[in-house]
Amino acid sequence: MTNRNEGSDNYRDIIWINQGEGIRLIRCKDNIQFIVQLSKASRWRSRSYSTDVATVFRDYPALNLSCVAEAIASYTNRRLVQAKQS
Repeated sequence: MTNRNEGSDNYRDIIWINQGEGIRLIRCKDNIQFIVQLSKASRWRSRSYSTDVATVFRDYPALNLSCVAEAIASYTNRRLVQAKQS
């Protein structure tokens, strides 16, 4: 079951996650911003909010990886398909 609480482990709009490093990239519940979150004390805490990927990569160079870019593209494509089907 997915969740609309952005701090939840099973939040519905997780784009990319690295559990070992305790960092993930999500899309906000209103689909407006990318949010970088860090895991602290068994809870995900938002660290930055961005409307574009370039800013995420600028602020978090460790996320500027091909696997993250691919995850963003896949997520975006999935959302477009869902919107078309609605």
